[in-house]
Amino acid sequence: MDDTSKQLLVKALTSFPKYLPTWYNYDEEGSELEDKCTIDNTGYYLRRSQISILESSIQKIIPTVPYDFALVDLGSGSCSKTRYFLDELLLRQKRLTFYPLDISGDFLMKTVEQISSEYEDKLSIIPVAESYENGIEKLRHEDGPKIIVWFGSIINLSYDDQVDKLKLISSLMSESCHLVFSVDITQDRQAVLKAYNDEAGLERKFFQNGVARLNKEEGSEIDLDNFHYKADFISDPSPDYMSYFRAYIEAKEHLKYTIPGLNMTIDFEEGERLYFHEGAGVSCKYTEEQIRNLTARAGLLLTDTWTDDSHHAMFCRCKVMDPEQHLQIEKLT
Repeated sequence: MDDTSKQLLVKALTSFPKYLPTWYNYDEEGSELEDKCTIDNTGYYLRRSQISILESSIQKIIPTVPYDFALVDLGSGSCSKTRYFLDELLLRQKRLTFYPLDISGDFLMKTVEQISSEYEDKLSIIPVAESYENGIEKLRHEDGPKIIVWFGSIINLSYDDQVDKLKLISSLMSESCHLVFSVDITQDRQAVLKAYNDEAGLERKFFQNGVARLNKEEGSEIDLDNFHYKADFISDPSPDYMSYFRAYIEAKEHLKYTIPGLNMTIDFEEGERLYFHEGAGVSCKYTEEQIRNLTARAGLLLTDTWTDDSHHAMFCRCKVMDPEQHLQIEKLT
């Protein structure tokens, strides 16, 4: 882990309240755990709903144009959903340049090896093992029409960070580019808790992977048995925010741990929490009005949406606003 990432980790652990950033979960083991959660957790509706939308609507989600696209996948993971875009685009064009971006370099290269063997010379793959910020900076010189896909990762950021990331993505986009991202639109509290706090404890193990990684890589000895694991769902229908899930551990007593790799010691008072996300919550849920306002704040025009029959997930397609549209939005906000 580079010095900048370590500084962000120290900042998180010395904040009030303390937290572990969501990106810290995504080492190789965490990426594999997330895949396991989405497949083996029977209550986890989001992946099934996303796949349902892709199976029924991928031909509409990718716009019909008289030129070829390149494909950028932000937070590519195992590329299980990306394959729908790869397959559809390769029906329309002879070759495709594909830029998978993921913070877990080891997991990314395993995925690239598998994708390469499946698609062979029809696909030119340029992997980018970076954070969003660094990866987007590297992609900035790649001109031409692009489909940029972002599957679900937006829901794990704080609201301000969502706006900032969308603004950053928009800086890659010309008039011939489209951003396609997916969100969770579920508002049913019981369905959310069943999905993200499952009886088998798969989601809990994923959320707590950041602690396991801290112990393994930075030499701490944080004992999760000394904490209570807790989770809840906060509903917020206001048009300029979102609902969200919270996951955290709570100290059973006063605790003190040294983290040699970060050159620091952390104290927990009895009842003090360590959150597994930045901001108010994680796995955010939206109404369409909330999504429209969110994208507008980032200078993006929401042009089309697709939902599944159960109304759990939504795919959104955006273009950059023209200057006049952007000016109108700025006046309203």
